[in-house]
Amino acid sequence: MASAEQIKRMNDINDLIKLIASIDRRTFFCKYKGRVAYFRFKKKLFFVDDYTGADVYPYEMGYGSSNGFSHGGNMWQLVNSFRKFIITGKCGELRDYKEIWAYSHEGCMKIRQKAKEIGFIQTTDYPYSFQEWTEASHASK
Repeated sequence: MASAEQIKRMNDINDLIKLIASIDRRTFFCKYKGRVAYFRFKKKLFFVDDYTGADVYPYEMGYGSSNGFSHGGNMWQLVNSFRKFIITGKCGELRDYKEIWAYSHEGCMKIRQKAKEIGFIQTTDYPYSFQEWTEASHASK
């Protein structure tokens, strides 16, 4: 049975997923099905895939992703990081939410700010930024 804290963290992560699905690249949103991915507890925690609608058991095991998961390896890692946060409360990482993943700087910052607000990450800073790269390249000229 999930604790009240785990249910709160799951709801917070679901809100973060809704935000991710609403801006820029719209990861975790399937326009053909009109559906956003989310987590839910049955007896265990499951990730409901936006495209397949399948209950995916979000636990890293070996190589590849779980049956019913329609995204790639980077998103599988992110879903597992979400799962770890929901279950344990330990901070995760948003290593792929940078401009290089087809998200604008503004979109990245909205995602990162929401993730920080719910306690998923500790800082909105990240190691690579298109803006920083652009500023650095102009400074070197």
